[in-house]
Amino acid sequence: MEKRPPRCVVIAYDEDQQALKICTLYRDSLARRMDSALIVPWLLEDVDFKLDDESARTIGGVIFGLLAVHQPELKQYISVTPHPNSIGHPEPPQCDEK
Repeated sequence: MEKRPPRCVVIAYDEDQQALKICTLYRDSLARRMDSALIVPWLLEDVDFKLDDESARTIGGVIFGLLAVHQPELKQYISVTPHPNSIGHPEPPQCDEK
């Protein structure tokens, strides 16, 4: 069997078409950009090496949240129930502007 080079999945929101665009790109071609990107680690050990329905829902929620941070118009379409472990956690401290 032919070994394929590793790829990354990229998800973008296109405001004009109001569509999510999902594609794959060679990981090597993104290496430099990933060095300067916000990385949200997802350790397989933390989920007992199970990529199941719950993992898919959680990762999907993270993706929607990250997209909405940078494209707030998308937020109105998102209705994802927060993970039970995230409910009730304190908000990050606010910085005082001087």
